[in-house]
Amino acid sequence: MCHPEHERKRYEWLRKHLPARGIPLERITWIRGPWGSELTAADIFAVYDPFKPRLGLNVALSYKSACMSRGEISLVLTFRKALEAAAASEASQVIIFESDVVLRPDFCERLESVLTQATSEPWDYISLGEGVGTRPRGREAISYFAPTEVFKPPHQWVYRCTDSMLFRREFVQKLLKTIVPFRECLDWELNAQTIAHGGKALWADPPLVEPGSGRWREPSHLPG
Repeated sequence: MCHPEHERKRYEWLRKHLPARGIPLERITWIRGPWGSELTAADIFAVYDPFKPRLGLNVALSYKSACMSRGEISLVLTFRKALEAAAASEASQVIIFESDVVLRPDFCERLESVLTQATSEPWDYISLGEGVGTRPRGREAISYFAPTEVFKPPHQWVYRCTDSMLFRREFVQKLLKTIVPFRECLDWELNAQTIAHGGKALWADPPLVEPGSGRWREPSHLPG
């Protein structure tokens, strides 16, 4: 998910970085959603409902539902466009990257290992990045250079970050039906959506991807 005009620097860098990590340009679909500053009040309240019931869930799950920024709202809308593209594709599995991702040099090798290991577990979503340092219990001291393994999350709030998400296409189709209207920023909204759909999640550790804006490589674009 990258806006070529508003994120020109990131876009040009990703066009070089992703192929350098083994992902050919012809396998990449560039998703450009509405930019936060372009959204009108009518645009926002057509898709955003801070008082939306939690999809029949009897859980308290709220982070900043009544005070989302335009940037956070635009990210959810861009994610919806990514879901639409994934659902329309013939791929059985898709990865959705945010625009600030930095992939490990051995990304493809580790991804192949993750997919091989995941055949022994039912899954709908695999977290490839660990965001702000959320790792499986007992793995905090494991070197980032250790072989990547897959783990069941220790709780139901499975979206450590939304920088790099691997989905089954069937689950994409489920999310697409319920992602709008939404009431939370993307990772918290997806926690509720995944619980509601009974989604099965796995975490890859050590992670395959680093979020640039979470490691001070890039300034965050969310406030806009």
